[in-house]
Amino acid sequence: MKESILTDVFLHAGFFLALSALVIPVLRYFKIPIALGYLFAGIALGPYALGDIADQSVFLQYISLEDAEHVKILAELGIVLLLFVIGLELTPRRLWQMRNLVFGLGGAQVLVTSVFIGTVAYFWGNNIQVSILLALSLALSSTALIVQWLHEQKLFATHVGRTGFGILLFQDLAVIPILLLLTILSAQGAGNIFSFVSLTLLKMVVTILAIYFIGRIILKPIFLFANRHGGSEVFMALSLLVIIACSSFASLAGLSMALGAFIAGLLLADTQYRHEVSSLVIPFKSMLLGIFFLSFGMGINLHFIAEKPFWIVMSVLGLMTIKGSIIFLLCKLWKQSTAVSAEVGILLSQAGEFGLLVVGSALAVGLMDENVGQFMLIVVGMTMLLTPVISPMARWVGMRIEKNSVTQHLPEEGTQDRSQHVVIFGFGRIGASIAERLGNEGFDVICFDKDIATVHAARAKLCSVFYGDATRKATYDAAQIESASCVVIALNSPKDTKESARAIRNRNATVPIIVRAHSDDDFNDTSVLEGVETIAEHLIISESLSDKVLQICGYSQNLTETSTS
Repeated sequence: MKESILTDVFLHAGFFLALSALVIPVLRYFKIPIALGYLFAGIALGPYALGDIADQSVFLQYISLEDAEHVKILAELGIVLLLFVIGLELTPRRLWQMRNLVFGLGGAQVLVTSVFIGTVAYFWGNNIQVSILLALSLALSSTALIVQWLHEQKLFATHVGRTGFGILLFQDLAVIPILLLLTILSAQGAGNIFSFVSLTLLKMVVTILAIYFIGRIILKPIFLFANRHGGSEVFMALSLLVIIACSSFASLAGLSMALGAFIAGLLLADTQYRHEVSSLVIPFKSMLLGIFFLSFGMGINLHFIAEKPFWIVMSVLGLMTIKGSIIFLLCKLWKQSTAVSAEVGILLSQAGEFGLLVVGSALAVGLMDENVGQFMLIVVGMTMLLTPVISPMARWVGMRIEKNSVTQHLPEEGTQDRSQHVVIFGFGRIGASIAERLGNEGFDVICFDKDIATVHAARAKLCSVFYGDATRKATYDAAQIESASCVVIALNSPKDTKESARAIRNRNATVPIIVRAHSDDDFNDTSVLEGVETIAEHLIISESLSDKVLQICGYSQNLTETSTS
């Protein structure tokens, strides 16, 4: 019996690995989001498609998926790793840098959208519990699809990237209380609900505090020891152990494993190992999250779609119109440009993977009627299937609106009411790379360049780049040097670089100034200026190349010991 179960598990695991190896390259070749490819595969191979006719052919019996139990186990692991990666991204500094967009705009979006959708769901005949769950689940967009799109299009340094990512961050944070609410609602039929809610909240607080403080005490020394005396396999094992331990502890306390994984991510988010851990976990997360979409694709009933095509199509269009309109209006209220508001509104108008999770969980515990749950799963899935279509459309709409508003003058829009921002003068290769990296980390960045063609090209992509000469007072006024947290000068002209550094220092005696130097002479000219940090690009490149040569020649261990000492 045990051998039969083990064989079954291995067969399913082998099937999923083969599917990943075959499907992912094809999807990437045709530039189709991987998550949607798995969703399509789940629908096609599931019990309502090939599984329905599997008894007609031995071959179909081998490639169809009729039993979803093993799939759901792997799918749950995908959600656990997704929450871990989300926690890993939520460093306190990043949240603080984007606090207005995350907690202000993101919070307003979830609240307003939930109230509107919940009201519609209630008057459509659903009870209070179902209306609340539908409202909260449909208010969330797809982090997996949108973040992939932002990465592919290099939009994180733009207003669209910052605004969209800020909203997604709050939506991801909202998943934890939504899952807790789902647990509370599913237990309403047993015992005193007030006692249950109080006990659940107490468990959550104690669990979070225990994981957090114990983790803060022991994680850093353990990782330091493993980094010095272990290899990459030890580091990987330790990273996975942290996820498993935190998830298991949360599960033993009666909470979701996803909550424990989320806290594990927060514990490692502010350590020097954050990026290395992320690089190890993301491949597992991507594959298991794909299986999550595969499992929900298997649950979509094609016969149900054939019975109610009109209402499904109208619900899909209605949901996307409601969400897109609300996000557009809220973005305008938060003083975003029309181009940014329109693009973000269209981009985030779909429902997401957490909507599938909440609806599927509500169905599993009997909170939601089978017909309602199946209908909403199909609606959520179809909005996600439309994402590859609406994403380029959103990009086109934003660029068309922005193209009509670009001028050669310093625009007022986007340069008002800034503080603790980073100013970059020069939007060439170096300046653009710096802006993208800082944008990825959540910083508010504003850039200036006096090449109007560069400005037009950058603003067509909705980058925060404006026309301006780095040696003129009007440009400093627009950049609001007085309230900036840092100024980066990445100009091609050494003369303009030196003049600009002096003028900025005269205007603001305390703001940090970082200057790019092309040669030793440029380095010597600017490094003597007070409060100016000069980086010689040729020295950085030569040191990086030398280190790489030494590593290839067998000196990697010495270099590691030197860097850590």
